[in-house]
Order: sequence, then structure tokens, then C-alpha cells
Amino acid sequence: MHVGYATGFQHQSGPRLNDTQFLKQDLEMALQAENLGFESIWVTEHHFTDYSISPSPLQALAYLAGKTKRVKLGTQVVVLPWNDPVRVAEQALWLDNITEGRLLLGFGRGLGKMEYEGMRVDINQTRQLYREYAELIIGALETGVIEGGAITQQPRRELRPRPYGSFEGRIFGSAGSPESVRTVAELGMGILIINPEPRPNLGVDFATYDQVWNETHGAGRTAPSPLLSGTIFVDESSDRAKEMSCKYHRVNFRAAVKNYGMADDDFGTSKGNEFYKSMRIAPEKIDEMADKMGTVMPAGNPTEILEILDRINKEAKLQGFFPHFHFGGMPREEAERNMRLFAEKCLDEVKSWPCQNTLDGGAHKLQAA
Repeated sequence: MHVGYATGFQHQSGPRLNDTQFLKQDLEMALQAENLGFESIWVTEHHFTDYSISPSPLQALAYLAGKTKRVKLGTQVVVLPWNDPVRVAEQALWLDNITEGRLLLGFGRGLGKMEYEGMRVDINQTRQLYREYAELIIGALETGVIEGGAITQQPRRELRPRPYGSFEGRIFGSAGSPESVRTVAELGMGILIINPEPRPNLGVDFATYDQVWNETHGAGRTAPSPLLSGTIFVDESSDRAKEMSCKYHRVNFRAAVKNYGMADDDFGTSKGNEFYKSMRIAPEKIDEMADKMGTVMPAGNPTEILEILDRINKEAKLQGFFPHFHFGGMPREEAERNMRLFAEKCLDEVKSWPCQNTLDGGAHKLQAA
């Protein structure tokens, strides 16, 4: 199995670190991951709050590309409705060329009303924009040409640099709602699971995904196995791991509620987001839900962590896992200890698990030598 490292640049450290110091230290942790044996580095996209000070994942990955030699570089995710599809395609092609095929792409739709308003995008168009931009970008990454779209009306243009390699098996979509699962399957993307839910199949309707994939692409094209990203806390002491996981998840969860507006009266009422209305959290229930989240994500000693991940893997048949080790305002030394203990006691075991791997699918060059 492919095992990577993820960072959301979650700056809930308070006044002890300014943004410059925080970013440099989080980037240094990401660079350490390569030497520790992690196989990829993944970066999120969010705007306007300390929930995640990562407004441009491809820019961050370009920096990391220049500092690393072998790790793959992934977006978790590029929120397509907030980005011009031409620019996403161009930047992805450029980064894939200079890294000779190391780029992995995760696309998402975004949910936070505050972020949509700040990016001056109508949240009621989220589904149409996501699908149209994804179609334009995926086509451009394979052909080097971008054109079309009912909303975008993109004139035909050839992009440079030309594609380095096929992105088949290297593009994934975050799919939280049933409609998103269908869209991801129809567009030929694998499923990217972020912070799994404590429900069967991690809250993802894999049966619908498989059905739609087969109806759209036929038996001749195999769907990529899913990827999983989520927070993790490992400690030699099981009791301490669970206690600290709850502590930092309380902070992390409150930041997420604020970022996504999950306690607002109109949460889940915009067009295309009706599925999330039932997930609105009453303000008086935030602390209770924060405590629950701390018990859901993997936490324990190394043996327990391996048991949890093995159970998840058997349920979802993953091909890759990339944990967040630094979250909820935990001190840097705690985050590094967390990462290093996982690398020492768990990493090689998880990497040895068999899976269907498509992450190297684009390694063959398309351009003539």
C-alpha cells in the first residue's frame, strides 16, 4: 500500500507562532517525511481562516518539488469551483513535467459558504462548476488541449508544457454525498476519502460508485482503488494517545465547524448541498460532537493503530493512506513525535499490505523523446 504524509497547515497554535514561522516549520515537517520513508506529500486548499492557511496547494507542492527527490506530490484537494480551469491545467502540467510524473491530483467541490463568498463564486452553482471544470481539466491533462464548457465557453487552446504522462489512475475526487459519488465515477476518477465517517464503508456509497463506473466505462477500464486521508495520533501509551487525540480533535473540530459554517441556520440549504443539511450542528451540541470526533479517528499505541488501519483497509480496499499528524494546535514537538513513532513502528507494515496501485499509472511518457 502507498503511504503518504498530509498537511493542512492548520495554524491553531495561538500567538506563540506567527504565520511565517508556522509555515516554515510545517514545510520542514513535510520535507522530513521523505527521509522517514513516506511516499507522498499531500496539501489542502482553504482560505481566510487558521483552519488551514493553504490557499494554493499547487504552489506549495512546487516548493516541495524543489526540495525533494522521489516523493509523489498530491493535492487534497484543489477546490475546482474556486479556480480557473485553464490555470489549474497549466499549473498541473508544468509541475508534472518538472517532477517527471510525480504529481497526484485530488479534486473537490468545497462546502464553506464563507469561502465561496470570499472567492466571489455563487455557491448555488457548485455542482455545475465542479463537473464542468473537472471535465475540461481532465481532458486537457490527457490531450494538451482545453476547449468547451456551457458555462466556461473556453476557446480552444493548446497548453504548454504538453502533458508529460497520462494521468489515468492519478486523479481522485472527494465524494461525501451520493451525487458526488456518481459524478466522480462518471468522470473516471478514483474516490478520495477525507476524515472517514463512523458508518459502513466509511460513509461512502461504494456500491453506487462501482455501478456507475461500470455503466460509464465498461469492464475494460478498471476503477482506481480509493485513497484515505485523516488525522492520526499514535503513542506508546494507549491511554495517552486517546486522551491527547480527544484534546486536539476538540480544537480541530471547532475550527472545522466555524470554517464550514456547520452551526449556521442556512447550512446545507444552498443548491446542490441539500445532502449536508442533516449534518448541521446545533450550537449547544458543538462540544459534544467535538468529543465524539476525538474518539472516531485512529488513536492508540502502534499495535492498536495497525489493527484500526487493517480494519479500515479491509472495509474499503484502499490503495493508499496519508495521515495528518499535526492538528488541533498541538505543539510542534508533539506532532513530530507522532509522525516519527508512526514511521518507526507502523509505516513499513502498512506499506507491505497488498493492493491495486494506480498511482504510477501516468509514469509512461507521452511526449516524444
